[in-house]
Amino acid sequence: MRLRTPLLRRAARITPCLLACAFTVFALSACSSEPTSATGEVVHVTVKDFHIQLSRTHVRAGEVRLVVENRGPDTHEVLVARTSEALPLRPDNITVDEDALEPVTLGDVEAESPGTVEVLRLKLRPGRYELFCNMAGHYLGGVRARLVVS
Repeated sequence: MRLRTPLLRRAARITPCLLACAFTVFALSACSSEPTSATGEVVHVTVKDFHIQLSRTHVRAGEVRLVVENRGPDTHEVLVARTSEALPLRPDNITVDEDALEPVTLGDVEAESPGTVEVLRLKLRPGRYELFCNMAGHYLGGVRARLVVS
């Protein structure tokens, strides 16, 4: 088949190039291993009974977005405190003393029901951060994780 007009001949040459470029952009965007958004680092936080799992435990300082998903049958919360020490307990010895942590607590999010997904945006400086659930017995039961920011 012969293309008779110069415009159709040009379009026939350009279209495969455009398709190749579009495919390359799509393929490269799909290859990124851990998301980094325009607003900084992204950490997926999965909370289930007596466990918090982070998609990554080290991030760069600056904007960090925590995407918290409750996969357990109970209500959970995630508090973020900048500390390198063990967290202080209340006199009941079951929950963390949030009042004592007030100066170093950067934020919190409640994943109230199973399947809930919440996002917490923070600006983090270099250091160690503890992510934990402070529902009765959850912190002592292991619902905590450490995030290192460099």
